Amino acid sequence: MITRTSHQAVAPQRAIVIPAYLESDALPILIAELVEKMSDRDVIVVVDDSPTEIADETATRCRTAAGDRSSQVHIHTSGQRTGRGGAVRRGFKLAFEKWASVRWFVECDADGSHRAADIIQALEYSLPVDLLIGSRYLPQSEIIGWSISRRLQSRLLNVAIPRILGLNIHDVTNGLRRYSRAAVRELLDQAPVSSTFIYLTEQAYIVHRAGLRLSEIPIIFEERRAGTSSVTWREMKASLLGLLQITRLRMIANTSGAE
Repeated sequence: MITRTSHQAVAPQRAIVIPAYLESDALPILIAELVEKMSDRDVIVVVDDSPTEIADETATRCRTAAGDRSSQVHIHTSGQRTGRGGAVRRGFKLAFEKWASVRWFVECDADGSHRAADIIQALEYSLPVDLLIGSRYLPQSEIIGWSISRRLQSRLLNVAIPRILGLNIHDVTNGLRRYSRAAVRELLDQAPVSSTFIYLTEQAYIVHRAGLRLSEIPIIFEERRAGTSSVTWREMKASLLGLLQITRLRMIANTSGAE
């Protein structure tokens, strides 16, 4: 963990949780950009599931990138890969329990596909919605660096899944989001169906089922700036199975509500 104490004189009110796996190239760049825009009331929680040697190297690079704000960056490693969803949950739990003062929790990708400017925009959004999603599919949004096939696949998923789950949002699979403390409490109180990327869908569904408010803002989404994607076909298969389980839970809930 990074322990320098030159900053963080005030109790943190906002936490940025970043799940990471094999991101020793891209993550330090993002950290450097974020600390330039952060205030003293912000903290970054990196949950790195990389093998120990790589995680140690990434932590060293992030420490250097953070500079005199290094006391606001907290890095936690496990040495075991738990999936993006599992890492996000651990990061939320750590921040939720460590800082009772934190009101807003942001999650984002470690690969640079979420710009620091958009992450801070989500963090500082003025309306007190419980789940704010940085959407790639609003009129002002933009996607940079994707092939036509990848755009089509993502667009189809983000049309079909919200309809299946009854969610009135345009982008249910993007990982740039801000949650209220009430929303994080709901997420932590429920055992996850999946720890893969489909957990993003599950999170939105849990918040929706709790009767909390959801909204979206436009962002510019860029293809990763360094390294290679850690998503495998095995994880894609597990994500699809997770979606089937979430759909089944919705059907059970609807049936129970009708009785």
